[in-house]
Amino acid sequence: MIRQSNCVVAPVSSGSVALVGLVVLLASSVPFVPTGEVVSGAAALTQSVPWLLVVLAVVVAASVAGDSVMLLGVRALARLARRRPTSPTSLTGGEPAGVPGLRGRVDAWLRRLGGTVRDNAFTSVVTGRLVPGGRAPVIVALALERYPLHRFVGADLVACTAWASVYVALGALGGRVSGHPLVGTAVAVAAAVALGAGLQVVGAQRRAHARRDAGVTAPGGTRSPVR
Repeated sequence: MIRQSNCVVAPVSSGSVALVGLVVLLASSVPFVPTGEVVSGAAALTQSVPWLLVVLAVVVAASVAGDSVMLLGVRALARLARRRPTSPTSLTGGEPAGVPGLRGRVDAWLRRLGGTVRDNAFTSVVTGRLVPGGRAPVIVALALERYPLHRFVGADLVACTAWASVYVALGALGGRVSGHPLVGTAVAVAAAVALGAGLQVVGAQRRAHARRDAGVTAPGGTRSPVR
């Protein structure tokens, strides 16, 4: 036990690091579940550089494994959907009444999106990991394009290392600056939330600029000017 500022705090242990890894693994296996705050909080409670490196290694391995599980899961669901026969919903043969060719247009749009992500897979994976909310669409697009798992893991290893390093550094800095592990955890979580919000704002501004410059491409392939 470590006594600081009249408060007894348990040091980080192999069990707590394993728990953090399990949380990151499970959260990375499903879309849109934030984990940066968990990583920063664990790093803030870490009392030594060797344990920080252990936390970093465990988080990187767990996040890569979780992302890979998500990729394979989406790929399996897509394969199952392709094998499932389409039940007719209208007299025109399988398309919703009043929306002719909707499935074809959406499929074509998804293929174009997947092709764009596939052509820039490394950049897309790294950016998607760092930008909140960007990870799941990239993984889904690559899964639908049947992107090779070994190539995805290579890019995702770089992406998760950069992502984990940022949040571990935030947690470690918060713990050292405050001088109290519990206060450091609160500071680290707040910093992680602020970082995520800032990245979301930057991403939204970049997308807005892109839409103003090039217009918005609809699923049917038409380009509509931004008003």
